Amino acid sequence: MQLFETLKLEAGDFLRLSYHHDRMKRSAEHFHITFQDERWHAIIREIKALCSNDTYRVKILLNPNGVFDYELASLPPKDSFTAKLVQLQPIQDNRILTNKTTNRAHLMHNHETDLILLYDKEGKILEFDIGNIMIKERNELYTPVFDNDFLKGCKRQALIDEGRLIEKNYDIQEFREKLSRHQIKVFLINSLREVADVEINL
Repeated sequence: MQLFETLKLEAGDFLRLSYHHDRMKRSAEHFHITFQDERWHAIIREIKALCSNDTYRVKILLNPNGVFDYELASLPPKDSFTAKLVQLQPIQDNRILTNKTTNRAHLMHNHETDLILLYDKEGKILEFDIGNIMIKERNELYTPVFDNDFLKGCKRQALIDEGRLIEKNYDIQEFREKLSRHQIKVFLINSLREVADVEINL
């Protein structure tokens, strides 16, 4: 198993770099993996030297031995997605939910839709498989309260820190009713896509 962060590199600059650094460092502590700041900064410099133009998807991986790797790919534009609701199945090690690891079995799906939107056995709306959820209701922006039950995204945290996003829970029945009545709008938020519209298949 590896830890990883997926970052957006735009015109030679990483967006929310400190958020990604801090999250991976915390995850390394949770899994007792060595994280060396100097190695992190060295690989960031190396990637920047290679990619000074255009927009890229950069995946930085941390191996169990403390060595970093990375993968680069172009980032084609996409600002809307489809999603379906899926109940999260029980997971033995809760760290898999709250840290970004290559153990992603709980997020696998058949891609009938672009995304899946997870909810727990109590009906709490949690997150998408590739990012957090943002719900617009009456000109306010909401995202679920973190209770060690999903991955806290870097874009999500940045919006909360900026005072633009409020933590509030939605249960699945309320969510479906408000969506069917067009009382809410749903968005994917993550570091790559920033904010994207999502159409939920009910």
